[in-house]
Amino acid sequence: MKLSIKRPEHIGKIVKLVRKTQGLDQLTTALLTGNGTTFMSEFENGKPTVELGRVLNVLENLGIYVELDLPIDESKLTASQRKHLAEIMSDLG
Repeated sequence: MKLSIKRPEHIGKIVKLVRKTQGLDQLTTALLTGNGTTFMSEFENGKPTVELGRVLNVLENLGIYVELDLPIDESKLTASQRKHLAEIMSDLG
């Protein structure tokens, strides 16, 4: 299922739902992801200043994958921009 996310609280609500469908409580999820329950609570409640790296770690551990839809027309990129994009793509792989 794909969703468009526009606000931090959207991600928090999704994480809470996924966590519960997996039978996990906040404490267990926090321990599994190397975080505390305060972080998990703030994250699930949509606090906009939670650390991105920690968020991505929680998402990955719950099996939630993030994709970005880039507003780039590859045919219009310069050689330098294509090279830079290729470097980014190889880093992701």
